[in-house]
Amino acid sequence: MAELNEVQLWGRFKAGDKEAFSKIYTTYFNILYHYGFHIVHDEGMVKDAIQNIFVELWKSKDNLSDTDSIKFYLLKVMRRKLYRSIQLEGQYVSYMADLDDKQTLFSPELEFITQQTNQQREVTLQAAISRLSNRQKEAITLLYIEGLSYSEVADLMSLKVRTVYNLIHTALESLRKQLDHDNFWYVLALYYLNGKIF
Repeated sequence: MAELNEVQLWGRFKAGDKEAFSKIYTTYFNILYHYGFHIVHDEGMVKDAIQNIFVELWKSKDNLSDTDSIKFYLLKVMRRKLYRSIQLEGQYVSYMADLDDKQTLFSPELEFITQQTNQQREVTLQAAISRLSNRQKEAITLLYIEGLSYSEVADLMSLKVRTVYNLIHTALESLRKQLDHDNFWYVLALYYLNGKIF
């Protein structure tokens, strides 16, 4: 398949092109998986949600709205579906209250970083990130790892853009206070390597 922009790819998929559908699936499966695993630390639930999303997408392709960002569209659907599943299973956890007792993985890149450092740095870094609120971790993941804009993050998380700015700023200030100079800049290097400079 010739290289298509997202509008063209989505249009081809909506028209019933199975190759375009397959391209969307292979391109965004891992992104949805890592984001979903951030929300609920349950591999089975996340994979089931992704499979259901793509089955439903294919069945309803004729009635889907247009989009110029397939990733944003799918992340939004993923978030809504997972929260519905959590509620149905009686496991709903409020992000606003930050009551999640489960260990939340920040990102696969963070795991790679910590594996490459000595044990003390790993313990220090993980402890610092674990003290961030779930909303701070989600905002940072969407902004720096998934590459969404502040306005997209705000839309996805149902927040005001100013609130997202505050979440990010507070999270980075928290990390700066908890980590020594070298560890803090290690985290910044992670964001830089993912294509974001702030």
